[in-house]
Amino acid sequence: MTKINFAGIVDHSTLDYPGKVCAVVYLCGCPFRCPWCQNVELVLKRGTCKPTEISLIVSELEENFLIDAVCVTGGEPLMQNEALELLKEIKERTPLLLKIDTNGFFPERLKRALKYLDFISIDIKAPLDDRYCKVVGLPNREEIILPKLKESLALIKDFKGKEARTTIVPGLIDKPEEIEAIAEVVKKFGFEIYTLQQFRAGKTLDPSYEKLPQPSPELMKTLGRIAKEKLPDIKVQVVTVQNGFEEIKLE
Repeated sequence: MTKINFAGIVDHSTLDYPGKVCAVVYLCGCPFRCPWCQNVELVLKRGTCKPTEISLIVSELEENFLIDAVCVTGGEPLMQNEALELLKEIKERTPLLLKIDTNGFFPERLKRALKYLDFISIDIKAPLDDRYCKVVGLPNREEIILPKLKESLALIKDFKGKEARTTIVPGLIDKPEEIEAIAEVVKKFGFEIYTLQQFRAGKTLDPSYEKLPQPSPELMKTLGRIAKEKLPDIKVQVVTVQNGFEEIKLE
């Protein structure tokens, strides 16, 4: 039986699949080292991460009668080639809608995964230039990282059911001109939803980020409005610990 490096399942979430109640499957490993990342144990394959039979994971999902969908996340789920078998088995054995969260670093696997997916959330962490590699903790790797991300974006351009996400991190990615540049990418590749997420202080991959303040709800809304001005026909939302999800609308 095929095994995958797996950390666990959250049985019920109303936050991880737009408009649906879903289970969230956490897979281990990530090619990036975003200094502000809070999924430290998943990225470094520690904690509850362990090789687990795919069939057992899907059996647990089959027994969950209160969900409409599954979100497979990480870490970066497509870092493991076995994720493709997991997606396939979920689709074959359940009637559930299927979503994946990805950073776009594995376009060849994303291409193979598309036939199983109903929704995709992809990170656009920064403008597509040398700033990107700083944000993901791998400076001077833009010749490797950016072509892969651009290939993934091109692959899903015509896919119906996709969201772009950016985390606002103080001093790293929080400037109006950065959001304007990302919004242009969101528009170019036809996303239906653009979500700006609030950095939340806690255990982070780089401990120095644990001392950073959260971006204020006011800043989040300001950046959301800047994005919305560039994206009048796309749903723009911000998510904060104070107010949850808030859709941005132009007055």
